[in-house]
Amino acid sequence: MASVSALTEELDSITSELHAVEIQIQELTERQQELIQKKKVLTKKIKQCLEDSDAGASNEYDSSPAAWNKEDFPWSGKVKDILQNVFKLEKFRPLQLETINVTMAGKEVFLVMPTGGGKSLCYQLPALCSD
Repeated sequence: MASVSALTEELDSITSELHAVEIQIQELTERQQELIQKKKVLTKKIKQCLEDSDAGASNEYDSSPAAWNKEDFPWSGKVKDILQNVFKLEKFRPLQLETINVTMAGKEVFLVMPTGGGKSLCYQLPALCSD
């Protein structure tokens, strides 16, 4: 049978190790709470961004048709170049420029035009402008 002093020494070692584990658990619990808080904040920000996007709100672009009927967007030069050099057209028909700008901005578009109104250009030209 082991001596009392050896058993006492082993008990002290285990007690010391348990204390170290308790400190580690406390530190991990505190870190867990920090991460949970950060997760809540980020989740709330993501939800807000998605709600703003779903509502059609955009900080970058106005949603009115007049705001899309211009040629000062970052992609405007490329759009004009492809219009003239690939499609051999000098200008857009009504609603084509607005539709192409909305598409290039990554927004969804529902376009109704009569036959011969130029709908095909509204999806073909942005496809040629994108990667």
